[in-house]
Amino acid sequence: MKKIIIILSIIFLQALSAQEADSLTTNANPVENILENDSTSMNTPSQASTEQTAIPPSITPLKILDPKLNRLEKIYRNLEYNTTAFNDLKRTWVVTDPIYVRELYNRFIVKNALTIQGVKPSLEILTAKSRDIYGGNVFVELRKRYYDDEIEIIRFFTESKLITQDSSDFFFDEIHDYVFIKNVLGDEMYQDLKRQFYALNDLTKTPYDNKYSYNYDIYFHFFNPELMFWNATTNQKNKYLVSAIGRWGNDFISLPGWYYPDYVAGVKVTYIDYLINNRPNNTYILEMGTGLPARQPVLGIESDEISKRLFHSGTNLYFKAQGNPLRLFWDDMLDIEVTLQGLLSLTQYKTKDFKINYLTQFYSQRNYMAFFIRKKELLNFSEVGALGVGLGISSYDIYHFLLDPDQIKLTDLETNNKGKFKNNLLAEVFISGEGGLLAHNISTLFSYDITESYGFLGFKMFFMLNNTIGFDFRYFTSYRFSTKPLPFYRSNSYLVFSPVIRINY
Repeated sequence: MKKIIIILSIIFLQALSAQEADSLTTNANPVENILENDSTSMNTPSQASTEQTAIPPSITPLKILDPKLNRLEKIYRNLEYNTTAFNDLKRTWVVTDPIYVRELYNRFIVKNALTIQGVKPSLEILTAKSRDIYGGNVFVELRKRYYDDEIEIIRFFTESKLITQDSSDFFFDEIHDYVFIKNVLGDEMYQDLKRQFYALNDLTKTPYDNKYSYNYDIYFHFFNPELMFWNATTNQKNKYLVSAIGRWGNDFISLPGWYYPDYVAGVKVTYIDYLINNRPNNTYILEMGTGLPARQPVLGIESDEISKRLFHSGTNLYFKAQGNPLRLFWDDMLDIEVTLQGLLSLTQYKTKDFKINYLTQFYSQRNYMAFFIRKKELLNFSEVGALGVGLGISSYDIYHFLLDPDQIKLTDLETNNKGKFKNNLLAEVFISGEGGLLAHNISTLFSYDITESYGFLGFKMFFMLNNTIGFDFRYFTSYRFSTKPLPFYRSNSYLVFSPVIRINY
């Protein structure tokens, strides 16, 4: 019996010593473990390259360490009634207008009101993020409180986040304080955000394409007035502008300003393809209107040539299409502007429509067509502006009428065997610039009538100060390569001018 007890004791002591040895092995020196792990990782480079190492964030969240400030923060947050349960029903939308996003971003930058993980970003970070703003790839999401119209959240995010269902990695930290938001933006812009007077996507219910934009334009000009009355930006950052317009004169047929017998009243539709960097990427314009009889003013400098004026003689249709259709086929065809402009007569007045009871005769211009192509930036001279050139053709008709009160219709007196249409070759050289203070366009337009063998040389100067007030001056003088006189309806020179005032509202 004693032998059995001794044998069991020996076995128990051996097992106990083995356990102690194992524990010593597992609880080795930490330094030795680190060295051992390092040597293991060095011996297995392929495994180390495939596993991603967790990198701690370079910007640590800002924490309130002062207990008093921390308590005040909690009291301030608890003053607002918590409506978390209604977050899905709160009014939510995204600002998509790139110009308005810039304005919002600039307000926060000026007030140094943006943070990233609770820390004010450095100048390098702001510079890098501003590039996305310049490219039009940043949007602003807004959310109103459930029980009133105050904005409780504003956040910036990039275009890639627009299709993400749930993401917390935003452009900057969310701002949850409507008092702070209102203080940064100012009362006027804050109220505009609430009323939604800009292009947006409504995320509360069903998305729709656009809403009215925030900027309209009035352009006062004797020859080219415009009144913008509709303005919208789509989700794709394309812009549509609709304006009421007036058009007086046509430089392509050397009848500028008030020397043309019709004052066109109509509508202009402008389509801007991808608005970016506050400058259109590509613009298309369509104008439609009708001509109204206009009286040529007497300035006291015309001598006896006032009798050579042209007259309105019927209803007509005016149209103009302008853009760069070449870019639809070749992306590198930049700064090309193609213009197709015309006026077509629809009816001809009868004798009684003129309300004249004596025999007389007059000239009338009833139809014209012009096709012109411009290369707007052939050479760039920095501060002076960009040198551009243009080429084109134009054709217009001239009618010589006899008005006899005893007759019902006008009598055509034209006996020229060359026909009523006069065909012109056009060439233009111009310098244009768009500076912060001064915008200008100085050009010389050559036209030559190959039908009648004479031409006009036009000098045009346009200046705009601060995009608000300016002046437009145009002077056309005739030239001939023979002793043949000008047609009777033509003057030796034409001088027109107009002040320019532009108002944005």
